[in-house]
Amino acid sequence: MNTIDRQELKNRLIQEGYVEAFGLDQTIDRLLNLDGKAAEMLKAWMDEGIIPEFDEIEGIDSKVLREQLKMKEPAIILSYGMLQKDPKINSIHLKNILRNKMVYGLKK
Repeated sequence: MNTIDRQELKNRLIQEGYVEAFGLDQTIDRLLNLDGKAAEMLKAWMDEGIIPEFDEIEGIDSKVLREQLKMKEPAIILSYGMLQKDPKINSIHLKNILRNKMVYGLKK
């Protein structure tokens, strides 16, 4: 697999609305450290603009992340990587975010 250029990724994230002052470098590091299917998903999004999609893992899928949590594509890719590494723990984390949003009316 070809590597992703850090500056190209940074530029793409800024185009997507990410702000440098809010942890952009850490987000870039996390994206560049993905492996397996999540890394392939990132590469496909960067190179071909393919929207990240994945089926349910412990009750969480890309549709839930996109529509209910209003995540942008890079966040969906990171979440997929988290779910791949530890499905039970990370699905609980994402479900808690979703529950808090619903209970407290939090806006993303």
